[in-house]
Amino acid sequence: MTVCETCGGVGFSIVSREGREYAEPCSCRRNSAESPEAQLAGCGVPPRYEHCVFDNFDRRTPSQAAARDRAERYVEGYPHLGPQEGLGVLFTGGNGVGKTHLAVAILRSLVERKGVRGRFWDFHELIREIRNSYDSETKTSELQVLEPVVEADVLVLDDLGAWKMTDWMNDTLFYLLNSRYTARRPTVVTTNYQDADLEKIKSADPLVRREYLVERIGQRLRSRLMEMCVAIPMDGPDMRRIQQDVLRHTV
Repeated sequence: MTVCETCGGVGFSIVSREGREYAEPCSCRRNSAESPEAQLAGCGVPPRYEHCVFDNFDRRTPSQAAARDRAERYVEGYPHLGPQEGLGVLFTGGNGVGKTHLAVAILRSLVERKGVRGRFWDFHELIREIRNSYDSETKTSELQVLEPVVEADVLVLDDLGAWKMTDWMNDTLFYLLNSRYTARRPTVVTTNYQDADLEKIKSADPLVRREYLVERIGQRLRSRLMEMCVAIPMDGPDMRRIQQDVLRHTV
């Protein structure tokens, strides 16, 4: 197989605009015979989220509207290599406010419009897959499972913090995120836990104490996420609960 002379086989070439460097899909990727539909099918988006696009996102609060606008700007400006644009996105907020919807909408738009090769992983399922990856007969190791996750152009990591982190999980996730960060591959992350630094947590009112992201994943991982992602907080009603209530009343 002939390696592209422009990009060296990585699929992106570096261009300069207005004194800054950007990565753009190489012509060898744009000329790929694989259709956007086939690329989307290979992203691993669960069937329950396949309908998620920007146009059907329900904006009920100012933060939801702002989050959608920011997500659309992210797609427009992709790929982001400047420190102010943010290499990736971190959506934070409660259940059912639309974090995963926007993450999938970003992934879908990038695949369809920019030829990105993406991957969706639920944090819980990824950890389970890595944990069960070693097979003494096939010699499959966790690094072989992680390789396509690390090398995806864009990774959606959904529901970060769903499990309390063990040392092994923390080390594995840091390896994954740090590898993507150093390779300038963006990661779109969702979590139900609000972000706050340790000083703010210490001064919080104990009567309304809640668990924060840093307490679920540790300071080292939280620091790396803040370096590699733009944090987008979201609030609003739990749309999943509203939909369930509607279904119950229509039966």
